[in-house]
Amino acid sequence: MSRASLFNGNKIVFDAMVIINFHGLIMLDKLIGWAPKEIVIEKSIKKEARHSMNGPIDLEPYISSGAVIEEEIHGKEQEDLFYEYRNKKIGDAAVHAGEAACLALAISKGYGLASDELVVRNEFKSRCPSKTCVHSWNIVTILQKLGFINQAEAAALKKGLYYV
Repeated sequence: MSRASLFNGNKIVFDAMVIINFHGLIMLDKLIGWAPKEIVIEKSIKKEARHSMNGPIDLEPYISSGAVIEEEIHGKEQEDLFYEYRNKKIGDAAVHAGEAACLALAISKGYGLASDELVVRNEFKSRCPSKTCVHSWNIVTILQKLGFINQAEAAALKKGLYYV
């Protein structure tokens, strides 16, 4: 019996920090393999997520093979959403360009969101309450729940997230 994919066929827009974290944990390749055609990268995020503590990040082979989907903000709806969030203050935090691009793409396309920024996740959940919204720690928990990793591996990865 084969395991389900990580997000059960749903597309999830990943922000730069989630990519950087899993690359830093030397888990990006496995993560992408467990979520085929489910991880969406907005074009600007590819530029933002170029390096982790584990070295340079090259997403191009994953994009070229179709394992990761690259999309770009375009059209009035997406551009309006991007500019609505760009440098917007939510509480004490400002939404930066990459996060604004992820929000705009996820909201406009009906995708889920993977972001390590709490204010970004909260904003997404307020706009799209029925959509998947996770952060790096949640992804590790899902990996364990689905049997991709065991409890010891999950604990080690969660500990590693404090250091990447």
